[in-house]
This record gives sequence, C-alpha cells and structure tokens, in this order.
Amino acid sequence: MKRILAISDIHGCYDEFKKLLELVDYKLSSDQLILVGDYVDRGMKSKDVLYKVIELVNNGAIALRGNHDEMFLDWLTSDDYISAVNFFRNGGFSTVTSYVGYNWFDEGYDEVLMGKAKQFILKNYSEHVSFLSNLPYYHETEHYIFVHAGINPYLRDWKYTENNDFIWIRDQFLHNDHNHKQTIIHGHTPATYLHKKHDIYFGNKKIGIDGACAYGGQLNCLEIKDGEFKQFQVSKMK
Repeated sequence: MKRILAISDIHGCYDEFKKLLELVDYKLSSDQLILVGDYVDRGMKSKDVLYKVIELVNNGAIALRGNHDEMFLDWLTSDDYISAVNFFRNGGFSTVTSYVGYNWFDEGYDEVLMGKAKQFILKNYSEHVSFLSNLPYYHETEHYIFVHAGINPYLRDWKYTENNDFIWIRDQFLHNDHNHKQTIIHGHTPATYLHKKHDIYFGNKKIGIDGACAYGGQLNCLEIKDGEFKQFQVSKMK
C-alpha cells in the first residue's frame, strides 16, 4: 500500500513547498500525494506553486480545490464586483503580481490596470485557469475523506454537502462531531485556532493540517503509512 502524504494551504509558499517535498522524500512510485487546496494568495510565489502542483498532478498526485483557488478563478472568469472585492481582500494582490510582476503597477493601482492584468493572465496562463476550473472538491478513500474546509456534519450522507461548504465551512464543522466512519483530513482553519500551535491537530475523526505558513507559521505534511500518522514540517522562510 502506498504511503499517503497530505499537504494543505501552501498559499504561494513555493520554497517551503519544495523543501517539504524533499524532506518527506516524496517518490511517485511509492507515495500518493494529496494536496488539500489553497495554492494561491498571501505568499509571493503563487504562480510557481501552481506550476509545481500541475506538474505533480500530471505525474499522479491529487489536488483538491480550496476557497482561495476558487476566489482567484472567480475573479479571472467574471466581472462580478463582489468576487473581485473578496479576492483582493483575501490576499489576491500577491497572486496577481506573481504573474505580472510588481512593476506592472508602477504607475498606480486602478481598475484599468487590474483589468489588463486579468487579460494578461487569461491569455498567457490558460493552462492554470483550466486546471483551477477542474479541481475536485474532495477525495475519498476507505478510511479517510480529504477536503479543504470540511463537511456538513448534520447530513446523513456527507457527499450532499454544498460545494461552497466543502471549501468555506468552519465553525459548524469544527464544533460538531460527525458520524461517518472515515477520518476527515482538512486544511482551511489554521491549527493554531484548534490547539494553539502550528503542528497538525488530531481531533475526533478530524485532522487539521494547516500550519499557517503564509502567516509566518509552517507548512505541514501528514504522512499516513500502515494506519500510523507522522508529521513533517518546514518553517516559514524569511
């Protein structure tokens, strides 16, 4: 049986991501890598992270959708004002500049320049847009459910959870037990909110792996091997 490696909430922390893959000695032939969403925003190298994630998926890794990935996609593919506000309020500017460069905004920051930046990304990085558009919301195995934010704990069949909840749910999921046989492995909520430290949180059939790397914490990897858990981490690099 392959070793499972789960990583979430990379948020543009490309150097830490590469270092973490080296630390766990990731091997395609013997490992199943599962990336649990939020590749962009806040960190400075979102474009590089997406390039790497696409490469990994093309070679057998599984990548899931996070709320930040969806906000980026919504901004790219619509002219909705609220979508734009949500994207930039949640760290989207660093994502855009990772594609167009900071000098794009040397003459100022306005809707015209941002619109041109959007068109530049759509024209030159269509592979990234297509990739984000096709990200699934969850991955299920016999013993685990991998999902970015969580599930609706009140549903008899968790698969009826609304897509928005798969990537956004928080308190309703975190503060209530669920009755499903599988353990849910999720990101979205930094582990510091769950047990006041960046290390992986082990709860009641819930495992929270978001180490808040983009906020100065660490990038975590959960290893699952023969039913046993092990944590690897790389601290935020200066």
